[in-house]
Amino acid sequence: MRLFSSADYDALYQERIERGEVICCEHDFEVVETSYGGLSQGRFYRVDLRPELWLEIFDEYWQEPLSLKTRHHNKMPLIAKFYLKGRHRVSTANVAEVPPEYEEVEGQNYLFFLPDLTEIEENPAGSLKVVRICLDIDEFRRLNTGFQALPLPLRQVVEGQDEIRFHQGLGRLTPAMRVAIAQILNCPYQGATKRFFLEAKALELLALQLDQWSQEPQPRAVKKLPSGDLERLYQARNVIQQNLTDPPSLLELARQVGLNDYKLKQGFRQHFGTTVFGYLQTCRMEQAQHLLLENPHLTVAGVAQSVGYASHSRFCHAFKRQFGASPQAYRIAQRG
Repeated sequence: MRLFSSADYDALYQERIERGEVICCEHDFEVVETSYGGLSQGRFYRVDLRPELWLEIFDEYWQEPLSLKTRHHNKMPLIAKFYLKGRHRVSTANVAEVPPEYEEVEGQNYLFFLPDLTEIEENPAGSLKVVRICLDIDEFRRLNTGFQALPLPLRQVVEGQDEIRFHQGLGRLTPAMRVAIAQILNCPYQGATKRFFLEAKALELLALQLDQWSQEPQPRAVKKLPSGDLERLYQARNVIQQNLTDPPSLLELARQVGLNDYKLKQGFRQHFGTTVFGYLQTCRMEQAQHLLLENPHLTVAGVAQSVGYASHSRFCHAFKRQFGASPQAYRIAQRG
């Protein structure tokens, strides 16, 4: 795995722009960077919601793994991260408040404040889809008056205590978080309306994180899975992705990948933040979303059948729970 400093990575990024591998478009309050080859393919999106609050979406496929060594400045914002695909491993030396190594993984969400430190972030090859919200800590102070209700590490930061840092794993993406994220990813508005809508959703996600943290102030440490089990879990995930219309049973899936059903269920929930069935549902909904938008002549019933639903009503109910609108209403809103 190649290790880049921030300066080396910036130089490589500039070279990719010159070779036409990356195209950057800026318009008003939005930036879109599209990568067409080389190191990665995909899209990075940033929207400035206000001077002290911005939203970023990473939807990329990395051709090879890399490590990036970064120095965080003193004015680092409060950052919320929501992992839909992929993972990062992070190493941070000589910081008492932060573990020397930790991993951020698919299906989980995190909130952290890490100014004035150096870290190495390992980015594996493969898909990465992350929503990130950045909020200046002074703006967070202005938004909050009930400091005493905040979790202790965050309250200490807000109160201005020196040298306070934290990295908090908050657990699985909740259904409410997934709905808000889906609404962000599929925002039907433009211009000022879009900006207001995305700001509201970004603040909603932060509120959901604070609620999740307050309900579980001492999250359990995640036990590291053996590398062999981890490889089999990813194999199981691939089997699910490739068999949406006729998925194997839990026992059949466990046999296919060489795990017992208990390890499969436990490992899937621990590493991906959802159950095997929950992941199947998410994949079906994402495929349904794609079919609704890319195949305008395909009926909703046809979409339901294409992703493995025999019941039209059950499909519509599951779609609305995931995206906050019925399939037909969603399709109409996206066309508009």
